[in-house]
Parts: sequence; C-alpha cells; structure tokens
Amino acid sequence: MAILMVPSSLRRYTNQQSRITLSVNSIEEALKRLSEGSSELRNHLFNGQALRKFIVVCKNGQDIRLLDGLQTPVNEGDEVQIIASVAGG
Repeated sequence: MAILMVPSSLRRYTNQQSRITLSVNSIEEALKRLSEGSSELRNHLFNGQALRKFIVVCKNGQDIRLLDGLQTPVNEGDEVQIIASVAGG
C-alpha cells in the first residue's frame, strides 16, 4: 500500500483526509483512483491525460518529473506527495 499525502488545499475532495492509503502500481493510477469520485478534483489535477503545470508530485521526496513521470512505479510503503501551487504574492 502506498500513502498519498494530500495538501490542505485539496482536502475538501477527500473528506478532509490528509493521508490516503491505496494499493496501486503507478503514480498515474494513484492520482486517478484519488480523483475517481470527483470530476472537479480530476480537472484540478489533470489537463487531459497530463498533469497540470502547477501540480507537482513527489515519490519519497523525489519529483516524478525527474523519474518516470506519471508512469513512475509505486511500491509498498512509498509516500506520494501532491503539491498544488497557490497563486498569490
């Protein structure tokens, strides 16, 4: 099981849960499972099939853009952190 760390700005889509445990094989599968019940969350995370530019996802502290992107494998005990940029000054 992987642990998905949800930022406070997205918790309204997860019943205020900050950590969600999922049995998945990739980052893409984790994010799609997370957003299954909310088209609004899916639209917030994805632009078509790609992650939106203001969404950063890390696996065990490493940016997935430096790994295999959405195809980055997820193993038992991995922590997946979603970082959603917030506009402002």
